[in-house]
Amino acid sequence: MSYNIVLTTAEDIVAVVDAIVAKGEGVTKNFVSKFTGIATDEQVDKAIKMSMELQLVEEDGKTSKYKIKSILARKLVTASSDNQKAAIMRIILEQYEPYNVFKTRYEYTKSIELACSQTKILFEMDSNERDIKSTLISVATYAKALKSEGASLYSFIEEDNNETLINQVLSESAITETTLKQYWGESICSLLSQAIIFSPLSDALLKTKSNQIDTRAVIVYAANTFESFLDQYAQVKGVSLSGKNGIMQKRDALTAHLSKKHRGMIDYIGQIRNAADHGADVDENGQMWNITVETAIIYPRIVAITIRDILHRDNGIIEV
Repeated sequence: MSYNIVLTTAEDIVAVVDAIVAKGEGVTKNFVSKFTGIATDEQVDKAIKMSMELQLVEEDGKTSKYKIKSILARKLVTASSDNQKAAIMRIILEQYEPYNVFKTRYEYTKSIELACSQTKILFEMDSNERDIKSTLISVATYAKALKSEGASLYSFIEEDNNETLINQVLSESAITETTLKQYWGESICSLLSQAIIFSPLSDALLKTKSNQIDTRAVIVYAANTFESFLDQYAQVKGVSLSGKNGIMQKRDALTAHLSKKHRGMIDYIGQIRNAADHGADVDENGQMWNITVETAIIYPRIVAITIRDILHRDNGIIEV
C-alpha cells in the first residue's frame, strides 16, 4: 500500500469528518468547504486527502462524492469530551503504519527531523519532510499521544486509561441508540433508514451530551436527518419531490399527507435549520442568528417526536 502525508491539521481532518457525518450521505468538496469554513480550497483538499489517508473517508468512484469509511469516524465526531476524542484518534493513528514507523524511528534516533526523513524513505513517499513532521505532530498531539518537551524534543505518552475512555464512548453511543429505539418502538424503527435517519439522529443526540456543545453542528445533523425522513416519507406516499429543496418546500409538497399541527411543528424545525445554516438574515438587518445551547439540546428531540407523531397519525394515533 502506498502512503502520502500532506500538510494539514488534526482539527481540519476532524472538521471534514464532521461535515460528512452531519450530511449522512455522500458529500461534495463544495459542501465540505461551506460546512467547515476551512479557509482555502487547497486546505480543504489536503484535509480531505489526509482523512482518506487515515482510512476515515473514501471517495465514491461513480459520484466523486466523499463518504465515511470507518465507524471510528462517527465515534470521533460524536464523542462527548476532548479526552474521548483523543482516545479515538489514538486508535486511528495506531492503525496507520507510517505513524508507527515514525514513532519507532524517533525513539531510536531522538531526532524528529531524522525520524520524518526515514519514514519518508521507508515508505517511498513524495511528501515534503516538513509536511510529514507538521501533520504527524498535529495529529499525535490531538490524540494526546505526543507532547513537546521544547528544543525540538518530544515524548510519546502511553495512556493507561485509553481503554476506559473508549468504553465510555461506546457505552454512551449504545445508551443513546437504545433510548431512541425504545422511544420510537420497533414498528417505527423498521420503517426508517438506519444509515440516513436513525444513525444521524443518534449522532445529533450524542452531540448534545458534549462538554462543549457545537450548537450549529447539532442543528445540521438533526435537520439533515429530518429532511431525509421527508424524502423517505414522500416515496412511501408516492409524492414527487423533484425540484423541491429544503424542509419547507418538501413539507408543502406533502401537505395532503400531514396534519395542520404537524406542518406547524415542521415549520419550527425548518426555521431553526435556516437560522443555523443560512448566514445573515436580511429581515434582521443582516444580523446572524445565535443558536443557544438550550435550542440545540431540544432540537433533535423535537425531530424525533415529530417523526414519531407523523407516522403514528398514519395509524390513527393523533398526538403531538
